[in-house]
Amino acid sequence: MLDFQKKKQLSILVKIAMVDEDFADAEKEVIRKISQKYGATTEELTEIFDSPATAESLAPMTLIDKMDFMMDCILVVIADDMVTSSEEYFARQMATRLGFNQDVVAFLIKNKDVSREEMRELMLPYLVS
Repeated sequence: MLDFQKKKQLSILVKIAMVDEDFADAEKEVIRKISQKYGATTEELTEIFDSPATAESLAPMTLIDKMDFMMDCILVVIADDMVTSSEEYFARQMATRLGFNQDVVAFLIKNKDVSREEMRELMLPYLVS
């Protein structure tokens, strides 16, 4: 069962995937895997796929949660091996909302194979103070 924050986050991931008007199967699969990590039921994910929330605001998050969610956003952006300008723009806007410099998007795309734990350390310089 999803809490409000995780439901919002999954909705945002769906919106990122749909922003280029091509909700690819690879993007859906990445979101399915992320939703399992978040503890979503199949019914909850189907509901989000069918009707993602319209508001993109997020509740306060810990630094680790912000980093993890930013990495989840990038996983969706790169899922279909094609990063469109609209997906990159959306991800850059999300980076700003999460307190990162927008350059973190290109950095995460370029370093997509780095482990999550190592990436958290590498993301620190991209935090806006």
